[in-house]
Amino acid sequence: MLNINGFDHENRGIGIRNLQLILPSVICSTQVSRRIAKEVDGVTFAHQHGCAIIGDDVAGIDNFFADLAAHPNVGSVLIVGLGCETIQGQELNAKLIAMNRSTKYQITQENGGMQGTFDAGVRTARELAKDFPAKRAPITELIVGIDASREDAQVGAVETELKSLGVTTITADSHGSSAHNFSELMRKRAMIIISFPSPEQPASGFPLIPVINIASKSPLHIAIAEDFDLANDTTASKIADKVFAVSGGEVTIAEKNITGEILAPRLVRSV
Repeated sequence: MLNINGFDHENRGIGIRNLQLILPSVICSTQVSRRIAKEVDGVTFAHQHGCAIIGDDVAGIDNFFADLAAHPNVGSVLIVGLGCETIQGQELNAKLIAMNRSTKYQITQENGGMQGTFDAGVRTARELAKDFPAKRAPITELIVGIDASREDAQVGAVETELKSLGVTTITADSHGSSAHNFSELMRKRAMIIISFPSPEQPASGFPLIPVINIASKSPLHIAIAEDFDLANDTTASKIADKVFAVSGGEVTIAEKNITGEILAPRLVRSV
């Protein structure tokens, strides 16, 4: 028995966070999305996608955005579009609403510009939060992702420890990059991530998923030790304790500092 209360997000599942995602459907709307997210205490991200994309990337980015909206840590979604991009906000909304009924959209070119979109977006986001309040519910399955960007003996020990405590673990180690591994783990519905970044990479985060960063003994990690949640010599048992604390509401350093990015997979460059 996990004995953790989460947030019931209907068909998305029970997550450990209740986040409002301000989703820019195109690079051109990332700035106004950031303003809206700051005003309503939501989460968002900057990206280089949504327009001037071709071939399989059109459906690929569209599906990636849908996976973000369907994540168990997401409560409601506000899509913010420009109006002339490849991935249209209203079309994305029609797709997302099937998996997250607490979804609406705003289009900059229909609101007279940036300020009009900000004002309308804030109103809409607040309406979504009011109309779809989060309900608390016990978590029956805690899915923990492990970002194994570096070879570390702790990875296997942590997997064993968490499994013994009834936690489901999934590991991403094929990309050599925490950002890519985070995206893979998101699509596999990881609710929390333990990150072992490579010695050359700083601690990082993912807007929708709390990330617990474990330091290595590299000069870089020693120099920025305050950005890591746990030191290199932390035992698997202590890491598991941290997982349960964060799952219960404790904020990670990446969450506190609002650090991290979302990297969508692409096959070709923009045209």
